[in-house]
Amino acid sequence: MSKMSELDQIAQGVADITMELMYDSVDWQLSDYNLDGDEYNHLHSIVMKKAIEHMYKSIHNTKQTG
Repeated sequence: MSKMSELDQIAQGVADITMELMYDSVDWQLSDYNLDGDEYNHLHSIVMKKAIEHMYKSIHNTKQTG
């Protein structure tokens, strides 16, 4: 297995675990909202996407060296 392929597998594993943890964290953060069903799922999806957007911007706004 090439190094890049191995790193891709590691990154995918980290992404999978991060998404699970993030899903649960958003669920916990929204616990005070009195929404059910589709409304709750929609709000949850919005918060997940916004959090990922913030993470993406965070790593792309940092000067990279090396």
